[in-house]
Amino acid sequence: MRLPAALVAVPLFLGCAAGIVLGDNATFDASLRIGAASLLTLIAAIGFFADGSGIRCAVAIIAGCALSGTSLGLSAALAAYDPDLVSWFNSCDEACHDRPVLLEGVLREDGALSPAGVSLLLDARVRIDQTDGARRRTAGGVRLSVAGVVAIDLLSGWRDGRTIRAPVLLRRPTPYGDPGVPDDVRGLARRGVVLLGTVKSGALVEIVTRGSFMSEAAASARAWVRTRLLRAVGRWSVRSAAIAIAILIGDRSGLSDVDERRLQDAGTYHVIAISGGNIAILAAILLGLFRLINVPAAASAAMTMVALLFYGHLASGGASVSRAVTAACVYLGGRMLDQRGPPLNALAVAAAAGLAASPVAAFDGGFLLSFGATLGILIGTPRLSRVFSTASDVTAPGRSRRVAAPMRLAHSALRSVSSLFFATVCAELALTPVSASFFSRVTIAGLGLNFLAIPLMAIVQAAAMLTLAAAPASESVGFATGYITHLAAAGLVGSASLVDYARWTSQAVVAPRWWVIGVYYSSCCLLLRRRWWRLGVAGLACMLALMVVPPRFARPVSPPDAGALRVVFLDVGQGDSTLIELPDKRFMLVDTGGLAGTGFDIGERVVTPALLALGAQSIDTLVLTHGDPDHIGGAPAVLRHFSPHHIWEGIPVPPHPGLRDLASMARGSGMLWRTVQGADREIAGGVEIRVLHPPMPDWERQRVRNEDSIVLEIRFGEVSIVLPGDIGREAEQRLVPLLATAPLTILKAPHHGSATSSTQPFIDALHPSAVIFSAGRGNRFGHPAPPVVARYRAANAVIFRTDEDGAIVLDTDGRSVAMWTWVGRRVALHEPEPIQRSPQSR
Repeated sequence: MRLPAALVAVPLFLGCAAGIVLGDNATFDASLRIGAASLLTLIAAIGFFADGSGIRCAVAIIAGCALSGTSLGLSAALAAYDPDLVSWFNSCDEACHDRPVLLEGVLREDGALSPAGVSLLLDARVRIDQTDGARRRTAGGVRLSVAGVVAIDLLSGWRDGRTIRAPVLLRRPTPYGDPGVPDDVRGLARRGVVLLGTVKSGALVEIVTRGSFMSEAAASARAWVRTRLLRAVGRWSVRSAAIAIAILIGDRSGLSDVDERRLQDAGTYHVIAISGGNIAILAAILLGLFRLINVPAAASAAMTMVALLFYGHLASGGASVSRAVTAACVYLGGRMLDQRGPPLNALAVAAAAGLAASPVAAFDGGFLLSFGATLGILIGTPRLSRVFSTASDVTAPGRSRRVAAPMRLAHSALRSVSSLFFATVCAELALTPVSASFFSRVTIAGLGLNFLAIPLMAIVQAAAMLTLAAAPASESVGFATGYITHLAAAGLVGSASLVDYARWTSQAVVAPRWWVIGVYYSSCCLLLRRRWWRLGVAGLACMLALMVVPPRFARPVSPPDAGALRVVFLDVGQGDSTLIELPDKRFMLVDTGGLAGTGFDIGERVVTPALLALGAQSIDTLVLTHGDPDHIGGAPAVLRHFSPHHIWEGIPVPPHPGLRDLASMARGSGMLWRTVQGADREIAGGVEIRVLHPPMPDWERQRVRNEDSIVLEIRFGEVSIVLPGDIGREAEQRLVPLLATAPLTILKAPHHGSATSSTQPFIDALHPSAVIFSAGRGNRFGHPAPPVVARYRAANAVIFRTDEDGAIVLDTDGRSVAMWTWVGRRVALHEPEPIQRSPQSR
């Protein structure tokens, strides 16, 4: 059998995936499931040894590996989702959530600069009780954010492998309960991060012990690489130095969010993440050097393996580096032992080893991207090459050598280019559902850009290595090779600008349904059969169309009934974002959420996939109620992906950088930027849209004020939806005389339910049937304030909260209202009966 390792890798992968799904939906005691899986594995093993039949042995191996994978996946999921640290944090009272906890643990990676200061990844080992000083063992990964200027000065001392101790204010990661948005909390847990923490100052972080000799040596080498490349390449461009550092040692902390997003949109981000390509280039360079000095093949393979293992320990690329090094070592090990099996078999061995070491990798995007791309290339490229290859010889009989040599060279170059193109096509075909599921994106830009990106990445890697090698010898040589590195890195980033001019080459999409993925890969299998390739092409085309523009039956959320108005209050944490689908199928978006002081792009990661899942392929009007980050932080992503025709602003604030940048983006894309004020009114799709606030300003604003927020009323028949932004008492007092209530009024609570808003006269004037609080889980502001909730409850309003209900969907035909939430809560509201008044009361 040519691929015996596939009998292990494939069922092991499927079993691990099944075990993780069971861990997500645990309904009975986990130990029973683990015991049952282990027992069935034993039975399968007995069957394997009891019968020499090849088919029965293969079935026994497949069954045993599948059940072993299920057991491994289940155990790993339970360990990842509920470690000791999380159990303690969930069980302790709320008071312990508001005070720091003294944690001691080992750093998993070098500290890195972040928008909030310095980011550290701590593998917590000990929790020290500050009341009695007792040391209690714990386990769980914590992503720390260390604030202050002191943290930047101490950054070089926080290295991978060192044990630190610090008082940490812990919090849970924020889940977003929106359609089309994946559960990032589960995803973080599978990557080993279960809690987030904040340290007030770097001065509070104590280094308890240094790491092992190997970890300290690797950390010192990484620091030297950063310093050297920043000196030699950073002289020409700091951005180029950051690209070189990312490609060489996997440290992407120096890259800007704009460059990372641009490479992701272009489909060439993989070239700056250390993976199989980087390892293959390094292995080829080493093997070529050993061959030049006449080292025997077995010895050169062994020494290359040692060098790759050290490089894997040196690079900070995490699991992707380990997987690539493992695959390379499996191949080189076979070469050293003169056992040169098919590359697919080596790939299967590496995949099985990776899953055995980390079963949760079955749901890891990096694992699927690495092995999926390689699998697609190894299976598809030879077949495409055979189909499109020409049977003609390079030279015809009687042709002169002078003519033959250039033709051979041209033929060789054409074959290399075609092989690269076929490999890119096969990799893109294999990874399209993975990219759509994990990154909500389908791109074809990479088909062309990889012809530039891959060679440029190889040049950056080779030139950066030469720059490091020249460091002890000559400063001028280092600067020269650093300039070559800069040119290649600048070309790599510049090539990604194609998507700025051809947006259609990169499409944001909603994560596809499982049956769409299944049909897609079934169609890929049909392509491998000559008799069925046309059916395979048709299936792929249909599934791609379903991914890019999903029809009604393929969406996560069904569209509203014809002629109905839909309003969706998105869960964007401590922020605001409301989508309005008008009866004529046009969309308005009021605010875009945002997180100040972090690198998390809520517009890209939350708002965009949610809008796509709700059927919004374009936005007609974007309303920016005011310029606070929690209202406009996601706007750049919305402008990039949805190109709103109109953008509404309230009172202008010329010095505000966020609003100024958005206005510049809008002008550059031909969007109409409009200033609105109280008394403005529009009719769209039978819906009246009234601007109730703000009034015309009497002075030029120098900063954003909550009291200047745009207040909208959406009136449809007998139903009114009021969106008041962040107004407070002052604006509410001005609005009370202007409010004309409808029989059914739905109100989004002003300022997230702050105690400075929702005054009693305002509530009395609106008399809302339902109120929606848009607030983050466990937010530090205490929103919504308990007295405010009590006032709405006393007014008999049905209360909804995004921190508890997730996204809240409102559908209305103009007479009645149906509301349902992402957690499954449903409420129907009807027009109240008219109050019968006595003649004396008239």
